[in-house]
Amino acid sequence: MKYANRKPLLLLAAFALASSCTDVQPVEAEAPVVPVAPHSKPVKMPPINRKLGSSKGMAIDDFFAVQQSGEALIYDVRASYFYAIDHIPGAINWPYTEYDAQVMKRDIEIQKALNAGKEVVLYCFNLGCPEARNVAKKLARRDYNVWVLSMGIDSWREAGLPLDTGKAGE
Repeated sequence: MKYANRKPLLLLAAFALASSCTDVQPVEAEAPVVPVAPHSKPVKMPPINRKLGSSKGMAIDDFFAVQQSGEALIYDVRASYFYAIDHIPGAINWPYTEYDAQVMKRDIEIQKALNAGKEVVLYCFNLGCPEARNVAKKLARRDYNVWVLSMGIDSWREAGLPLDTGKAGE
């Protein structure tokens, strides 16, 4: 109870202090906000991420028919070591790690193949191997329509289809 009577005294002291201040400046009103008339049409921004080409999956039976007809440009995107062990007949080794180094050379091959009506097909090991899909996405950004052998070379082997061996970097 010692401090019970101090609350009114503190309020009285605060009021007295506030009323004795003579340096208080009046608050000036802010400048009025003038509304800006909207444009007659919204500004149209150019597309940033426009879709160019496409990459789609291809089943083994469809791929086999295209490969046998000779109407395909086939890229094996596995490392050169694996390409040298075995690869699908007619495939060209374009390791995904060398995409940037070889893209200009391969660009000309792809354009010639597409102009001749051929399909561009990429493959790697199997469905769990992302390299063929990654290269296909990069090629799609370059305005190419490409295919990815969905189940990779493993499905080719499982079907008992022939494989070639040869030097890497063909």
